Amino acid sequence: YHRFGIKLQLLHVIQNTKLSEMHDHNEFETLTMDEYVNLVADCLEIIPNGVVIHRMTGDGDKRTLVAPLWSGNKKCVLNALNKAIKAR
Repeated sequence: YHRFGIKLQLLHVIQNTKLSEMHDHNEFETLTMDEYVNLVADCLEIIPNGVVIHRMTGDGDKRTLVAPLWSGNKKCVLNALNKAIKAR
């Protein structure tokens, strides 16, 4: 059991929040899946060996998720991460 480590988490926009209101007004953009996968792969290259990675993505409640919708398919995201890491 590893108590210490790092969790990588993408931003989820959830319904009925200030963030969803800002998203509706195009005040910011969420990452595409490719952008997120590449960012995580970049992070993994610089995280020292021996640091436990507890999480590489997350999945918001699909019933209230506004964006990014691709994050609702966690298996697809993890497969893309695995492919990107192997390609490096």
